[in-house]
Amino acid sequence: MEPRQFAQGERRGRRREGERLISEPVADGRWLIPLWLCLCAAGGCSGQVYNLSLAVDERLPADTLVGDISAGLPPGEGHPGGFFLSEGSGESAVLADFHVHTDTGIIRTARPLDRERRARYSFVAATLRGEMVQVEITVTDVNDHAPRFPRESVRLNVSELSPPGSAFRLPAARDPDAGSFGTQGYSLLPQDQDTTADRDREESPFFQLRYGIPPDTLDLMLLRRLDRERADTHRLLVEAWDGGSPRRSGRLRVEIRVVDENDNAPAFGQSEYRARVREDAPTGSSVCRVLATDPDLGVNGEVRYSLSRRQGDPSAASYFEVEERTGLLSLIRPLDREVRAIHRLAVEARDGGAQPEVATALVAVEVLDVNDNVPAIHLLYLTETGASVSEGARPGDYVARVSVSDPDEQEEEERKGEAAPRGGVALSLQGGEGAFSLRSSSGDSGVYFLCVEGPLDRERCDVYELRLVAVDSGAPPLSSQRALVIRVADLNDQAPAFAQPRYRAAVSEAASPGTVVLRLSASDADEPGSPNAQVRYALGPHQTQGALFHLDPLSGVLSIQAGLDHEREAALEVLVLARDLGEPPMSASCLVSVSVEDANDNEPVFEHRVYNASLAEHAKAGYCLLQVKATDRDSGNFGHIEYFLYDGFHDYEKSKAFQIDLNSGHICVSQDIDREEDPSIYDLLVKAIDGGGLSAQAFVHIEIEDINDNHPVFDPVTYMTSISNHTQPGTEIISVVATDKDSGIYGVVIYELLPGDLSSLFTVDASTGIVYLISALSNVEHSSVLLIVSARDGGGLFSVVNAVVTLRILQTAVAPAVFERSRYTFSIPEDAPEGSAVGTVKAREPLNFLETISYRISSGDPYERFSIDPQYGIIRTRKQLDHETHYHTILTVQSQLGSSTVHSSAQVNITVIDVNDNPPVFVMGFDQINISRSTVPGTALYIAHAEDKDSGLNGAIQYTVVSNQSSAFAIDPVLGVLYLAKALAADEQPEHTVVHIAAEDHGSPPLSSVLILRVIIDEHKGRPSLTFENLVYQVEVSETAPVGARILQLQAWKLDLQRRPRNVVYFLEHNLDSASFRINPETGVIYLQNPLDYELMPTHSFRAFVASTADKSGQNASTSVIVNVIDENDNSPVFMSDPYFFEIEESSLPRGVVGTIAAIDKDSGRNGQLSFFLLSDGKYFKINSNTGEIINWVALDYEEQAQHHLFALVTDHGVLQHNVTVSAYISVTDVNDNHPYFPQLLPGAELHVKVLEGQPAGTLVATIFAKDLDSGNNGLVLYSLSSGESLGHFQIDSSSSELRTTEALLYNWHSSYRMVITATDQGIPPLQGQIVINIEIIPLPKGKSVPFQNIRHLVIPENFRPAQMLCSLKLPSQHPHFNNKQHFSIFEEDSHVPFEIDNASGDLFLSKELDYETASHYFLRVVVNDYLNSPPWNDTVFLSIDVEDQNDHSPAFQDDFVVIGIEENVPVGTLVYTFNAKDGDGSFLNSNLQYSIRRNDFTENPFLIHPSYGNVITAVPLDRETTPVVVLTVLAADQVVNRGCRGRLIGASHSRTGSRSRKEWASHIPSSLKQHRPCICNR
Repeated sequence: MEPRQFAQGERRGRRREGERLISEPVADGRWLIPLWLCLCAAGGCSGQVYNLSLAVDERLPADTLVGDISAGLPPGEGHPGGFFLSEGSGESAVLADFHVHTDTGIIRTARPLDRERRARYSFVAATLRGEMVQVEITVTDVNDHAPRFPRESVRLNVSELSPPGSAFRLPAARDPDAGSFGTQGYSLLPQDQDTTADRDREESPFFQLRYGIPPDTLDLMLLRRLDRERADTHRLLVEAWDGGSPRRSGRLRVEIRVVDENDNAPAFGQSEYRARVREDAPTGSSVCRVLATDPDLGVNGEVRYSLSRRQGDPSAASYFEVEERTGLLSLIRPLDREVRAIHRLAVEARDGGAQPEVATALVAVEVLDVNDNVPAIHLLYLTETGASVSEGARPGDYVARVSVSDPDEQEEEERKGEAAPRGGVALSLQGGEGAFSLRSSSGDSGVYFLCVEGPLDRERCDVYELRLVAVDSGAPPLSSQRALVIRVADLNDQAPAFAQPRYRAAVSEAASPGTVVLRLSASDADEPGSPNAQVRYALGPHQTQGALFHLDPLSGVLSIQAGLDHEREAALEVLVLARDLGEPPMSASCLVSVSVEDANDNEPVFEHRVYNASLAEHAKAGYCLLQVKATDRDSGNFGHIEYFLYDGFHDYEKSKAFQIDLNSGHICVSQDIDREEDPSIYDLLVKAIDGGGLSAQAFVHIEIEDINDNHPVFDPVTYMTSISNHTQPGTEIISVVATDKDSGIYGVVIYELLPGDLSSLFTVDASTGIVYLISALSNVEHSSVLLIVSARDGGGLFSVVNAVVTLRILQTAVAPAVFERSRYTFSIPEDAPEGSAVGTVKAREPLNFLETISYRISSGDPYERFSIDPQYGIIRTRKQLDHETHYHTILTVQSQLGSSTVHSSAQVNITVIDVNDNPPVFVMGFDQINISRSTVPGTALYIAHAEDKDSGLNGAIQYTVVSNQSSAFAIDPVLGVLYLAKALAADEQPEHTVVHIAAEDHGSPPLSSVLILRVIIDEHKGRPSLTFENLVYQVEVSETAPVGARILQLQAWKLDLQRRPRNVVYFLEHNLDSASFRINPETGVIYLQNPLDYELMPTHSFRAFVASTADKSGQNASTSVIVNVIDENDNSPVFMSDPYFFEIEESSLPRGVVGTIAAIDKDSGRNGQLSFFLLSDGKYFKINSNTGEIINWVALDYEEQAQHHLFALVTDHGVLQHNVTVSAYISVTDVNDNHPYFPQLLPGAELHVKVLEGQPAGTLVATIFAKDLDSGNNGLVLYSLSSGESLGHFQIDSSSSELRTTEALLYNWHSSYRMVITATDQGIPPLQGQIVINIEIIPLPKGKSVPFQNIRHLVIPENFRPAQMLCSLKLPSQHPHFNNKQHFSIFEEDSHVPFEIDNASGDLFLSKELDYETASHYFLRVVVNDYLNSPPWNDTVFLSIDVEDQNDHSPAFQDDFVVIGIEENVPVGTLVYTFNAKDGDGSFLNSNLQYSIRRNDFTENPFLIHPSYGNVITAVPLDRETTPVVVLTVLAADQVVNRGCRGRLIGASHSRTGSRSRKEWASHIPSSLKQHRPCICNR
């Protein structure tokens, strides 16, 4: 036995208070002391190790002797006197299974052992001399287990087609014993091998066993083929045995089920089947049943039947079917013996195997005959015209030959071998009213003749319907019928006939040649369509008045072929003849009387072409301001005039503001007119229509005069600005603006400042609205002032809502730079190039202040059209301006003096001056009108209207006729009214002419455009025709009108009769504009068919038509229908993004415009005009109500609030206002603006530390830590020490900030140190913080040595409770000056420490709570006095106490919930956000934070976070369509160390839930996420 040297090193470290080195008693009262405790005493120990191996059989009874530990020691040595064991009293396997006598070293079993449970035991025993014995006990195996199968029985399924030699795996037996005591082999017991029938037992066995060496696997081998039909089950018994003596065994029952295979084919009971069935058997009747059997099992023995398509008659499958499972053959369609008397078919029987077996049987089916055929009738016409007989035929004339036959009788006789007689079918004739008869043939009994029996007359009866009926002699008898239609051919024996002998008609004298008078019609009773019935018309010969008319020979239309004159011949009469085309022809005659009527051939004429009038607004309804007058030279109804008034020159819509008396022409007010809301000028069209439908038109120009009916209105109502307490009196503060819709003196606004708190310090300019400071603010203690400003117009009306001005008074050390004016007004032409100077703003700096003034635009320019020079205040254009798009801009400009946090603001009004850059534009470049050649000169024909987007003279338009081929037209240069200048002579004017109308503005140079007007001149024919009441119908309909609402009614007239026509139909043209409407074809009422939408189509323009159903010429009249859709406030505003995300750097100054919240509203006018408001706190931000610009007006501090969540509202100005809200998230980004600071000390204070001299290098002097409120690198602090002052005796860890000595310090060499520790962050540029540390060296006593017990170093946790004892300073009894009467006290200079000592016992207590973050190190001296000794003795104990930082501060985020926006498709690695958590702990590990991130749904996280800096970046490409929102949890954990187990764990953590929203500049945050409550997790 070789001894091994074992050395236990010195254990370094400190033992906490309360630890004890103790031994533990075992059950029998003996002591077991841990070996490592015995060896590690007073600085270490060493000894030798010996090995002892013992063995014992398993299953021996308890208290069996195993061995003696002393046997392991070297021989010759005396008994050691006892042993110490390495096993404690806990759950020790050695002490549970053995009794070890520590006094004698004897080992005995404590209970029977089980090798299979545990085979080896090991422990160490130590003597008092330090010798150690390594004891190994081995448990020896015995055969105490039999082989055992995993289960008692096994069932195998074996196919009966398995070949001999197939192997089937059986479960092997298992024996826990080892070696030969384990399983050795298997046997198949012969008496139980096979339990089949006796004949099988006499044959050789089916199975045998196969296993390997060692027998870990077991297979059952098949020796010969199985047959399920003979035996379906085999049962075997398998035995496993081991190598023990006697040997043990286990058995396994094996049941083998033979699986059936398809090895037998079905077999029919007979090879051919015969059956008989009647031919009238119904569908579904059973014919016969076939049967086949199959001895196989299951689906292999299931027989299914089907008809074979390869054998039998091809058509058999269409008549019969066989039931798949029963074999029943049935009929599926009716049989016909006359078609087929015997059917032969083949039936297949097929089993259900994977490869089915098939058998076939033949079936012969004989069809039995029944009487199922009716007699057949055959017909042959004997006339040339077929089934037609002349009405002149004589009685006895042949018409047709008829024969009959019956298939049943023929087949029955043919079957019997006899001739087929035809006398068995009887034939008869029905109908004919005696005009026809049936005669039999004398030579053939089955043949008949159809003959004429009586006289025929086509006009009395032109068609005869006959019926032939045949009946056979069957039982029951069957019959058949055949219908005959005999037509009687016509002869010309009838003359034409008029409906009346005389016809009367009327026609206007103005009717032109070709005008239809009436249509004549004569009828002929002969056959229609034949020449006998075709009639031709002609005027009678020798008639003098016949030359005035033309008679169409085919249609009988009588029309005019020469001019008529009512005064010369008021009545005309002609004779008309009608003749047919028969042979010989026949004729008739009648008289036609025509009355010639007078015509309306004069149009109305107005006294003036244009009427001008003026009207004061709000005139009472019914007040008449003007009368128009027109005359007509016609008399009677044609001379009666009615007046109609329309709104606009081209818009044929009844005026809403005015109405006209139908008969007198007085124009009166019909509703209240507001000049500010309604048009100030009305251009109306007056139409005069006489009783004959002829009309004339004139124009009315009405100007509305203003009255004082509007109050001044402030916009905006609220104003906010900041001023310094140094602002000088006389300074412009802010400008308020109010407007009055009235004109002239009524629109002049006067401002007044209402009395209030501190309002006496200010005044307002009555005319400009500029608020001035008139008194100094140096003594004002208020932080804000509220001013109320009212407005009054020139008529004495005051503003209903006054302006509210909020002034924040900033208490600053320096006066701000104040603008010379609070409002500037500039103008610039719209064609000014980019970079043009607009104007200059100027702010004045305070006296004796040399810093420069900087300028910037803070709001009012969302489209960035302007820029300002930051040094000189010059405002310039950045983009091309457009007066027509944006003619006025209000900017807010701020001035800042140097780096001061105070600024002043001024309002800049910029007006974009119009230049002539837009020509006049006609609505259409080409148009066409129709006028009559008899139009009176001076008649207004057309209004040319062009629009010019320019303003002033640039938009004023003058009209001229630039091309007038005949000089027949003139135009009003201002109104654009085209007149007829002279009469249209027939020989001078063509049928159409073209007029070019030019519209030219008054700009310089002028711009113009041309309208081509085609004038078609109609000859006045006076011909009666349809016309609409109005040429243009115009109506306004609300877009909310319901489907089915009545829109308007069209009315057509007949000009010649002056009454509503009958038999007319109205219809609309088919286009997109008319798709939303339908018209009643009878009444002309137009209804709404589909909902209207102003935003999709504000105007619907289409044509309506009317046509007469009696007019076969297809002529119609048309009118234009214009439906103007009235916009309703049916659309809510929509934000362009939801939510909005903005980023802004923190700054000591307000940042101005952060971003713009944009919204749109599809509605128009005030319904689409938007205003923006902030619903959230306006402490840091406000919003421009017109542009939606979010303005930062108070300085932002990242460390105070890193994200601001604003709620904005946008509302339209509709009557029923619609509004929506949106969230805006403003992330404040960090800048390095905070210096590191040391929280242990107040600013300016110095740190004092005491250190005992002579301590070794590396002694901890102090832990100094700094905090930095910034985030990321800006908040990462590193430490450094001023090397010169430390003299190289100290060093500081740059990360943990631990200050340690580099060598032993000596008081005589240097008694104190004063050093500067610098904390530097990693921002750009870096910022620093410094602390001064004073280190005092405490000297040791001179002239005597200091025992080591007098220098003590304690480490206590900061959560140590007051009043607890730290340690005892009482000197040990071995001390040379030990005395029970010692007196203890803390050195007076060290009395400020939070410790107390018991004067008598020397117990040191904590007197108050500790805080590592306030003080982490204490040094004190305790004086020990012994006054009983002679001479009195005293001593000093030096205590160095380090406070151990406990992780009592959790990391904390500034915000518990943040929402961040990022664009999709940004590059991987893009910085998304920087999380910043702070930890109040002081030690490096407790305050050093590590960040991690996880996705709340635990799916793949598309983001990564830097573990130290908290920077979140993208890890994969982002796709908003795939994942629009990601909810993340960010965890910040400190790195605390558990000294007990020296393992790392998270001591405290704080989780922050953030939501990541991917967006395409406008992402959507669901409402559920907005309401998500953050999860805060502390561990």
